[in-house]
Amino acid sequence: MSPPNEPGRDYGVGVIGVGKWLPEGRLTNADLAALSGMPAEEIEEKTGIRERRICSDEDTASEMSAAAARDALAMAGIEPEDLGLIVTCTFTGDYVYPAVSCKIQDILGARNAGTFDLMANCTGFQVGLGVASDRLLMDPDVKYALVMGTALQSRFIDRTDADSAMYFGDGAGAAVLGPVDPGYGIIANEVSANGRAFEAVRLRGGGSSHPMRPENAAEGLQYYEIQGLEVWKQVVQNQPKSMRRALEKVGKTAEDVDFFIFHQANLRLIEFLMGKMRLPMEKTFTNVELYGNTADASQAITLCDAVTNGCLKKDDLVVISGVGAGFVFGTTVLRWQG
Repeated sequence: MSPPNEPGRDYGVGVIGVGKWLPEGRLTNADLAALSGMPAEEIEEKTGIRERRICSDEDTASEMSAAAARDALAMAGIEPEDLGLIVTCTFTGDYVYPAVSCKIQDILGARNAGTFDLMANCTGFQVGLGVASDRLLMDPDVKYALVMGTALQSRFIDRTDADSAMYFGDGAGAAVLGPVDPGYGIIANEVSANGRAFEAVRLRGGGSSHPMRPENAAEGLQYYEIQGLEVWKQVVQNQPKSMRRALEKVGKTAEDVDFFIFHQANLRLIEFLMGKMRLPMEKTFTNVELYGNTADASQAITLCDAVTNGCLKKDDLVVISGVGAGFVFGTTVLRWQG
């Protein structure tokens, strides 16, 4: 099979269906202020977030994902049995292992799909798009793939720690990838990393270096830890570079992009990025104000919202870009067919 960008290839791989699932529970800034002591006005000033969606005790990552997947499959007009691949981008699956993708396959009845999980944290969905599209381009037996971003983070947040609690919410988003016309769909992917910032955002408890034991249960290892200033530095220094490298692969610049889908970490960061590129906020879509930072799910949910709100038009050049803990930076460029 020809490489993805080779002229004359008889099809491309693009997004043909999207879906999302959000819990009904909400945690407002006033709620969080009562728990953390940080004033509600300060939380919104720093982050742009007004509330976060929070799962109930009964919700599971697998059921959340399956709900989002059903909507994406319905939009794509295909059945679960048509899927050849399921990739779930998450670090909050039902268990440490096995892969939650296997459970989702069973729930959906997608018996013909190979499955695995992928962890690139908050840019996981974007990395997942690249991995899945590569599989579809290289294996003609895999015609459709389901890529999900899933975040059930509320069970790992210390609500008294405002530095982490003010950001994170729960949700799931999904995209079905399939054949599109030549020249459309995913036309470039780029992933880079800076492991020197490995400790800046972390969840240590349950990892092989910090297994949970009765003797360390009171140490707080089961909660997120975040260095906000280091996150800001990593984003502003490296995300523009990631976008530039991806766009250079197809001979484009930021000015050529019709629409941007960003990881919804912090409204102020998105405003900064758009300002640095001297582009209007009308060229992007934000929902972090109402959903909070939904980690791996945020790009998938935002893509779904942009599609269902009519923000993307045929022939638009679309950039999906994010930054994940570790740190992982990634950008996907699409020519939107719709």
